[in-house]
Amino acid sequence: MLQKYDRLRASTLLAFAAAGGAFLALPAHAAGGCDLSNGYGDNVVSYVQEVEACLATSDAFAADHETAVFEKTNAARAKAGLEPLERRASLDQAARAHALDMAERNYAGHSDLEGRSHVYRMRALDRQVLASATGANVVVLDAKSSADEVFDMIRSDAANRDNLTRDGFNATGLGIAEADGRLYVVQMLTTVDGELETPLPLQIAGATSFSPKVNEDLFRTAGWNLTNADGRRLAGGSLMRMHSDSIDFDDAAYLDVLVELDTDTYVLKGPIVSR
Repeated sequence: MLQKYDRLRASTLLAFAAAGGAFLALPAHAAGGCDLSNGYGDNVVSYVQEVEACLATSDAFAADHETAVFEKTNAARAKAGLEPLERRASLDQAARAHALDMAERNYAGHSDLEGRSHVYRMRALDRQVLASATGANVVVLDAKSSADEVFDMIRSDAANRDNLTRDGFNATGLGIAEADGRLYVVQMLTTVDGELETPLPLQIAGATSFSPKVNEDLFRTAGWNLTNADGRRLAGGSLMRMHSDSIDFDDAAYLDVLVELDTDTYVLKGPIVSR
């Protein structure tokens, strides 16, 4: 479902104090190690770096099962008269990152132990996405389970079944990781309503331009906002150009692209950026 834009809440910009003293250095890039004993990195930069390192080195993933569940999902959608889902590499990354973290730290849930959600993972790892809705299916079962059994386990929950055949979803990603005799399964499902023309850098310095491309048969682009983790508006406007001064050094900002449908304005969730 499209999230309607709250004009009243977004009507006030935060006041920014003039910066004084020396600027802090940008965080250095990590060496590329993977240590999930305490989860992924705390800030968005270290988070993405450690996810990429872990996904590049782990042999825990059941790729054949992932492909089979993807195919079975689209078969179920075809039977229901729905369009197939596109398998999106960035959503595979997000799903695999969460599946691996659950497998390594022996838990199950839609958020990680630090409270980061599927939407956070999508926005951190997909540098072009503009999405209006996201859902996910998470199950854990015996490592000897077949792909059929994995799919049956997903469908055994009513909410999961609804996700599989939700008309609005058009993209998906799969992550299935094995550890200690269990399979940790994450299936992400998303409504991607547009993309940025080029990937948005994870860290921005100075002024950065971006160009959203949305479904012009459905939407009209109305502007953009940057918000912090609490949902407070940091910057925005109609000119597609953001500035790093809007973001605190130790914080991150969430890009939302605003689109109009008839007389209403809605939010498309874009990437997370940092300074």
